[in-house]
Amino acid sequence: MSLMKSISFVLYANQLLSITYIGGLMGPKQKQLEDKLKDTFESDYEVNFSWEESIKGQSVDALIVPEPFPPIENKSSISIIKVPAQYFYLDKMQDIKNIVDNFFIE
Repeated sequence: MSLMKSISFVLYANQLLSITYIGGLMGPKQKQLEDKLKDTFESDYEVNFSWEESIKGQSVDALIVPEPFPPIENKSSISIIKVPAQYFYLDKMQDIKNIVDNFFIE
């Protein structure tokens, strides 16, 4: 059993008739963002981007949600860590990590 905290990044939200991605990113740009986040976090956290599956399985310690972002459904007791969306756009991975680290320290 791993002692690492498990986090899931919320980079998309299911809407009534479509899926909304952070900043409209989809395709190669989304993959680049995921790769940068994984590189920044994987040494300290178990990282995934399938937040809906993580909620269903209650297999995650926290959701990392860009703010502002469309509402997501989280009926469980999984913690939500809100991070300014501009950090994702500006590649401020260390600033995102600092927010997540501080959440788990408190």
